[in-house]
Amino acid sequence: MPGGADLSRSWRGWLVGLAIVAAAAAAPLTQPAALEGTNPALFAAVLSATLTALFLVPLLVARHRLHSWVSFISAAALLALGAAAYMYGDAVRGRCIVEYNGRGVVVGTEMTELGAGFRSAHPEETDADLIDNAGGDEELVWTRESIESCRSRVASTCSLWIPFLIASLVSAALGAAARRLTVPVATRTAAPALPDAPSRYDVFISYRHGSADTDVARQLLEALETDGYVVAIDERDFPANASFLQEMERCIRESRYTVAIVSPRYFESGHTEEEAIISRVLDMGQRRRRLIPFIIQPVAMPAWMFGIVGIDCTAADPLVDPIDRLKATLGPPLKVRSTV
Repeated sequence: MPGGADLSRSWRGWLVGLAIVAAAAAAPLTQPAALEGTNPALFAAVLSATLTALFLVPLLVARHRLHSWVSFISAAALLALGAAAYMYGDAVRGRCIVEYNGRGVVVGTEMTELGAGFRSAHPEETDADLIDNAGGDEELVWTRESIESCRSRVASTCSLWIPFLIASLVSAALGAAARRLTVPVATRTAAPALPDAPSRYDVFISYRHGSADTDVARQLLEALETDGYVVAIDERDFPANASFLQEMERCIRESRYTVAIVSPRYFESGHTEEEAIISRVLDMGQRRRRLIPFIIQPVAMPAWMFGIVGIDCTAADPLVDPIDRLKATLGPPLKVRSTV
């Protein structure tokens, strides 16, 4: 969405930013001294960034649909996996790195013929004793292949806990945000249905076809219907042989709310059908209760929308997510109301 509020793209910026954070944390903080002289920092950074992205994609894409308890359960599971990854990495380092003359040396898991013979003759010798007896030359005791295998295992596991931790924190933050933005049902005011047209829909989405307007309208449709709202939109709910203007008027009358996707295109000269129909169906009092401008681009509001606050999506970092604010304004769906 232009203006920094694109509902389909906002998560991508978070994903890239968090992947960069993971890479930056993995490179300098988790490189064992025994790996110096190789390129484990780059490997750890790339691995951590990749895993962070893989963990966060489903969380960020579905953030509007996740219940808070799902986010908290995910956070706990990811934290547990992060702890397990840290302990596993620590175990790998303990097995593959030994101290020699005050420095760490990577050893292997498969011994050379010389090393196996010495170990057989001196079974009480530790890996540290073996490297000491070999004068610090680990390749006399272990095969080069097994040493390189251990080096790769250390490099790949030393930063494994970082993406789990980041994903856990993000999931917990999403859960906390979902709880914080929940509006108690008692504080929501439902718009009264018109006497001659009982509410059939929760929402009618009015928008100008083309460009970002159509994209946002379809995203709103999916987000609202996922939460059980009954939504009317022209390209799906208007009969093919019906009058567009008559169908639009019908949907406005039969909907508790009309959400207008507001952009400069919505008020283009020569396209005044929406203004005429909304003004005819809803007087100013009804408009203030039942019309919700969903502003996706900066635009001067016309007189017939005067006094209606609407939902401004153009802020780069809104305090409340626009879709969450819209759902709070709508209140429970019709299906929920009918069962209460």
